[in-house]
Amino acid sequence: MKIKNRNKSSNVPNLRFPEFEGEWKARELEEICELTSSKRIYLSEYVDNGIPFYRGKEISELKQNIQPKDVLYISSELYNEYKNKYGVPQINDILITAVGTLGNVLVIKNKDPFYFKDGNLIWLKDINVESDFLAYLLEVNKKGLELSAIGSSQKALTMVELKKLTFSFPSKEEQNKIATLLSLIDTRISTQSQIIEELKSLKKTLRSNLYQQIIETEKTNKIANLLNYEQPTNYIVTNTNYSNDCSLTPVLTANKAFILGYTNEKFGIYDKGECIIFDDFTMDLKYVDFPFKVKSSAIKILTAKLGVNLRFIYEYLSFLKLTSTDHKRHYISEIEPMCISLPKIEFQNKTANILSLLDKKKDLEIKQYDLLVNQKKYLLSQMFI
Repeated sequence: MKIKNRNKSSNVPNLRFPEFEGEWKARELEEICELTSSKRIYLSEYVDNGIPFYRGKEISELKQNIQPKDVLYISSELYNEYKNKYGVPQINDILITAVGTLGNVLVIKNKDPFYFKDGNLIWLKDINVESDFLAYLLEVNKKGLELSAIGSSQKALTMVELKKLTFSFPSKEEQNKIATLLSLIDTRISTQSQIIEELKSLKKTLRSNLYQQIIETEKTNKIANLLNYEQPTNYIVTNTNYSNDCSLTPVLTANKAFILGYTNEKFGIYDKGECIIFDDFTMDLKYVDFPFKVKSSAIKILTAKLGVNLRFIYEYLSFLKLTSTDHKRHYISEIEPMCISLPKIEFQNKTANILSLLDKKKDLEIKQYDLLVNQKKYLLSQMFI
């Protein structure tokens, strides 16, 4: 590739394969495909098994290579009737989510029969450009699709508005080369995602087996005898206008978000080494081995007593899948009195090390995944107009 035309004085992208020249041609969407929808399916026409009936949710999942769950079905007879009367998407046709999450794009790549919900999805067929290129072009222009949506309480894309949207296209040869490159990256991203999920599954299975054996063979001890706790008062951030600068001190929460942002505050930083942050209301927990601040006073900071491996206890509590249905503090009243099985420190260390190694491997694969995603974002931003 080579860099061309950064000042955008003509209709060409910033980044381009060197063998291609000339400006891209602006065309309305209705010039390059037919936009349509499906025949309405009524609730009474659903069946327990049959032909999958996709809505926007299922299309968004398929886009991420996730096999849809809780799929609705229609009968083969109804599918064949509508197929003969109205047609169904074919290979290289495109579906766009039109309600809820707007502008997710899926290119049909297999012959497995399915039907789709009218209004929720817009069907692009008889496409006279490269379908994969068009899909990436629509992905790049997702904000433009969203801006074209109409409605007040719930925005929706309409065929009338979409038809008039204008995009720029190169020759089919250039479309194909761009789409091929991005498809290879997408395949690699999908593979990387599978690697990460397999590592998560491996750790979950291994942890379950290890701790189940421990529960069956070891004596129990109260959590209060194994862990110290500290209130977070001294470590609460004062300014919640967080930065994205990861060189600053992270502000943590025990829930899924984990890192809320970063702060430049130089005071009240927890830097005493490894700990578990425990949300006293939700019972979510995270293992932390770096300096941090917290946002909430509901956090308990847990550290290990002598002869206890903190990482072992963290994995144990994670294995127990602690949950809460009551909006109250739990640690002192429910967690500290809890009895868990505790093997000798040598076995604790060995167990913690095995599970920690799996986490480190997963973290490396996540970094590789993020690099691939960022590479794709860069190419999308530079190779299209």
